Amino acid sequence: MLVLTSGHEVLDGRVHAREARSLQRLGADITIVGQWTRGDLDEVRVLPVSPDRSRLSRFLWKPWRCLWAARRENPDIVHFHDAEMLATLPVARLLWPGARFVYDVHEDFGNLMMIRDWFPAPLKPTVRTLTNLGERTLARLAHGIVAVTPPLQRKFSALRGTVAYNFSTAEFFEEAALRVRAAAERRFDLVHLGTLSRRRAEFLSEVLRDFHARKPKARSLVLGADERAFEGIALPAGCEVKGKVPFASVPGYLGDAKVGIDVHPWLTPHLLPALAVKVCEYMASGCAVVASAMPVLDEVLRGSKLVPESVFRIEGGKPADYADGVVRMLKEIDSGADPGARNRAFAIESMAWNREADKIACLYLELLGKSPCAS
Repeated sequence: MLVLTSGHEVLDGRVHAREARSLQRLGADITIVGQWTRGDLDEVRVLPVSPDRSRLSRFLWKPWRCLWAARRENPDIVHFHDAEMLATLPVARLLWPGARFVYDVHEDFGNLMMIRDWFPAPLKPTVRTLTNLGERTLARLAHGIVAVTPPLQRKFSALRGTVAYNFSTAEFFEEAALRVRAAAERRFDLVHLGTLSRRRAEFLSEVLRDFHARKPKARSLVLGADERAFEGIALPAGCEVKGKVPFASVPGYLGDAKVGIDVHPWLTPHLLPALAVKVCEYMASGCAVVASAMPVLDEVLRGSKLVPESVFRIEGGKPADYADGVVRMLKEIDSGADPGARNRAFAIESMAWNREADKIACLYLELLGKSPCAS
């Protein structure tokens, strides 16, 4: 089996940790083709391609370099991990006539074009239309779809497919189990994990300033964000910013934080079918959560026994609303409760990647005519 990715590192969390490693343990022979600039390789075979020289190179030439690097392989399944890889699909089907092709849909790429600051604003609607048209047209040449959420799968409902949420892996849960502390013993009161646009960094900084003004002795951690996002932005005393860290160390940081926060106060169209991975990782690490309400998250949590004191969701909201939510969580913890423990129990029961990997393996077997997928 080949996994081709032109837009991600070969050690990307979904590409490598979730899909490749778990499917290899289920018996598949996996090779990832893509850019490798950091991290240590393991038992999963990699065919590296050189890094992009420009954004234009990534979209126009890198997919073809990935295809060229894999030209001597003899796969039965080819998993395309980026929308721009679809441009090579007609040639790939000629190169490997016996293979089955799967498209991994992990973002609403058309609407994503509307927030790209490197496109002139007047061109964005046209780019969105062309992106949607090209993606839908070329995806028809695939045999199956793997989507990260149900709305993204429904976008390609004419094809066989399955939903594989970006839930946490068994390794993440195992590492978290070694690192988690009781809520009252955690060093950081608040943590934000992941990248931030400039606009969201400004919003988060307002949340942090409001929160620290109310709790001057609190400690907060911004983890994994590009520090340039905060250039010229005042952050309160007690707030620590750490850039990119090895993914293996993330459970340790999260397991030492009481509350995890996710801020998406502007629910733009590309977010409607999305599920913030950081929320899943907060819950797996036993953090209480304050997060922007999003349709897919609401659906995942629907029917659970979690109370708002465990996952406090905010419709849009102002910075003060998020600070209110964090203070509310901390009061719950100070009273002796451990809302993050409820979240972790729910994540272990209902948000584990191994079930998602089984669904992908089942789709592969169905496409190869070896076994029907369970409904």
